[in-house]
Amino acid sequence: MIKPYVRKRLISRRDLLYTLYGFASFATLVGCGANAGSGNNNTISNNKNTIGSNSGSNNGKPKLIRLGFTSFGDLTREKGVIEKRLAPLGVNVSWSKFISGPPLLEALSVGSLDGGQVGETPPIFAQAAGNNLVYLVNIPAGTGESYGIIVPKDSSIKTVADLKGKKVAYARGTALTYFLAKALEEVGLKFNDVQGVNLTVADGQSAFLNKTVDAYVAIDPTLIKLQQEGTIRVLRDAQGIKTPGSFYLAAREFASSNLELFKAILEEYYQVGEWANQNRQAAAQILAPKLKVDVPTMETMLSRRKYDMQPINEQVLRDQQQVADLLYQLKIVPKQVDVREATLTSEQYAAIIPDSIRNKA
Repeated sequence: MIKPYVRKRLISRRDLLYTLYGFASFATLVGCGANAGSGNNNTISNNKNTIGSNSGSNNGKPKLIRLGFTSFGDLTREKGVIEKRLAPLGVNVSWSKFISGPPLLEALSVGSLDGGQVGETPPIFAQAAGNNLVYLVNIPAGTGESYGIIVPKDSSIKTVADLKGKKVAYARGTALTYFLAKALEEVGLKFNDVQGVNLTVADGQSAFLNKTVDAYVAIDPTLIKLQQEGTIRVLRDAQGIKTPGSFYLAAREFASSNLELFKAILEEYYQVGEWANQNRQAAAQILAPKLKVDVPTMETMLSRRKYDMQPINEQVLRDQQQVADLLYQLKIVPKQVDVREATLTSEQYAAIIPDSIRNKA
């Protein structure tokens, strides 16, 4: 049984600043999502109505729920099903797009967002920084082909072991951090055996193409594009590297006060995922224009991920704790994290998890 959350001492100011180095700036919001139901265009960064706590209510429910997604895209958002589901309750939906998971969680932590999905690594950075977020559900990992440590085709670097002492660009605080750490570990290298260059995904790509770094931890669709061009070699992708996958998270206070609301949201996500698993091409046709890629590339991207959800169970927590422990041992995060402190009570999970997802346990 999952234990209730018990709050412990927060991180020191110095360690907090160090940990937040792993987060992209809150200003790295790369755009906003439109409210698909109303056509209202809002950004967290400049709309005063979305800043601060979500205190407006309608019969005990908020009037607006603010959801985030990353630059990979969000099929559930594009289909507009959450808006339709919540409209009869008098709840509107706004969406905001983030360059990666860390700034999305930063928005959650400061009360500018209510829910969103990120990889396994950002919640650990967030928890180490003292942010009071909770895991709602787990999204199992994909095939691992969507991440890759790459070098130019003509590089003298032939293996991951050859990266010792080399400049490697990666987005610190994202799931790419854990992937790089595990890839180095399996060849006997420590994280500080390479010269890590902390750059956003876009800036890392530019540095790689300009050859100011020796290697780059790439992610789809950039990885697919470079593979198609034949200009790179992949030293290691994430196949075979154990990870719990990604998570849907929310701010604890908001989630605890809106269990039924999140239950409806998670159910819509699950149903869209089931549809996508059976209709890859149709899903690709919806997402491809949003990511500015062609449909075949989008199909390849979708084939490398899993549209699924499962409850936060004991195995998921053990796997996530292993990630947290490794990041602490490598001094990537400055504080030991207990992932169980970022969970709801068993009773709250019983109320928030739809039957369709609970049956996955």
